[in-house]
Amino acid sequence: MPKTKKSDKQTVQLLPLGGVGRMGMNAMLLICGDDAVLLDCGVSFVDSEIPGIDVMLPSLRVLASYKKKLRAIVLTHGHEDHIGALPHVLRLFPVPIYSTRFTAALIQQRLREHGMESSVNLSIIKPGKKLQIGPFDFNFLRVTHSLPDCVSLAIGTPSGNILFTGDFKIEAGLRDGAVFDEAGFRAFGDSGVALMMSDSTNAEVPGWSGAESGVSIALTEVIGACKGRAIVGLFASNLYRVHTVVDAARTAGRYTVLLGRSLDRYIECANNATDMPFDADDFIDAKDMHLYDDNELCVICTGSQAEPRAALSRAAQGIHPNLSIKDTDTIILSSRVIPGNEKRIYSMINDLARRGAHIISTRTRRDIHASGHAYSDEQRALISWVRPKHFFPVHGEYTFLQRHAELAAEFNAKTVLAENGQILELTQDGVSVRDLVEVTPWYADGSIVGDAETLQIKAREKLAFNGVVAISARLKIQRGVVVPKVRAQPSGVYQGNGELAEEIEKALSRVLADMDAKTAPDKIEGLITQHVRKVCKRYTTRKPVVLALVEVDKD
Repeated sequence: MPKTKKSDKQTVQLLPLGGVGRMGMNAMLLICGDDAVLLDCGVSFVDSEIPGIDVMLPSLRVLASYKKKLRAIVLTHGHEDHIGALPHVLRLFPVPIYSTRFTAALIQQRLREHGMESSVNLSIIKPGKKLQIGPFDFNFLRVTHSLPDCVSLAIGTPSGNILFTGDFKIEAGLRDGAVFDEAGFRAFGDSGVALMMSDSTNAEVPGWSGAESGVSIALTEVIGACKGRAIVGLFASNLYRVHTVVDAARTAGRYTVLLGRSLDRYIECANNATDMPFDADDFIDAKDMHLYDDNELCVICTGSQAEPRAALSRAAQGIHPNLSIKDTDTIILSSRVIPGNEKRIYSMINDLARRGAHIISTRTRRDIHASGHAYSDEQRALISWVRPKHFFPVHGEYTFLQRHAELAAEFNAKTVLAENGQILELTQDGVSVRDLVEVTPWYADGSIVGDAETLQIKAREKLAFNGVVAISARLKIQRGVVVPKVRAQPSGVYQGNGELAEEIEKALSRVLADMDAKTAPDKIEGLITQHVRKVCKRYTTRKPVVLALVEVDKD
């Protein structure tokens, strides 16, 4: 952590721990003098190439270096890539949390799962209200997004005003009455904004993102035209969309079935902490589906991104306990394809089609989904209202940041591009990119959290890629002669019809029998590894991990 100088008291630093140059794991440290506040605290979901790992977390080592300065965590909204790391962070840094009512309900659910609900100081903030934390004055401006109760952070600092948008789109007419606070943003712009940090997810997409009202018209038409069951895959957090589907199902004379634990959790929070609760009469239990005709059912599933354990993925594989796909089913994918998920999503779609289902996705009908992230014209509108002096694009891949910076330059904002770990300094004189901090992510494996070395990430990847051969070698020394008894057990390695194990056992028996009886145990293990890999090379180009258990019995 950089040392604080007297001159730093009026200098504000911004350290992105995630979400800048890469999707997910959004977390931004705001620092001034002896005070720091973490803006959002999210996770990033990992692909299957890191075995056993659930999620990636911001670097807890870097956060630890700011432990004495960290005063609070302030949250923009309740998506996992903005709040998912909270339980792991709060175990080490038990600071107060500030969030809106719905976001707080989601956090409390997650804390209960970790047995932490009673130990966390969680305060509810309201849009339009102010909050002071150290040298920072926070005002919360209402924004619209794909889930309720989202805010941007308008922050007064010793170096000037900062806007941190969080995720947003500009939309009216939402079910809960949420209205994007255009007047608030204009007023904040009038006060002078030194730096604007803004969501860049859809900076490359022209136009406006579209409204939920348009999706409602499309889904009502599509679900109404289904002959058998309508099965809708969507993001569980998109409660506006869940309401849209339930309404469309009711219009078509259908009951709604929910499949996916996360859907149950979000609907519980909607009923308890929003102005748009669901009507229990619209739903039936999944176990009762057999009591209804197919044309009376609309099934909402998690798994639109083909997450392996989600309902739609399991149905595609034929392993869901309550949903077997039929050739009369229509699958409606009311969601976008998140970059990086393309391969597994299209694989799932093919599996569903092989089971006879008719597939409708945004590739064939674009109006069944509207993004929760602003398109380029919405981003232009917000920049024109705020009129920032400096602009720092965040939340997106580097190409998204680059394009967003180009949009801001149209309004004469001085743009700065940085990535995770690069510290921005804001002074009365301007913005500069200064230090580079190592922000290698941490990982969660169930309840265990650690860095790549602690959780043996490279070893896991090597095991998954190359396989493993376990060797049990019992060496009996009789009158200076080694009599070996060897057993080989390959796993994750091509074995033929058992020939690999046999060849390894024969080769090692010969080598060990010719070995000097006084050879040290570590040398024996090295010899075993060398010859196992030599044999494996004849079967495959892989170099498996060799685990050798050597026992030596002497007369």
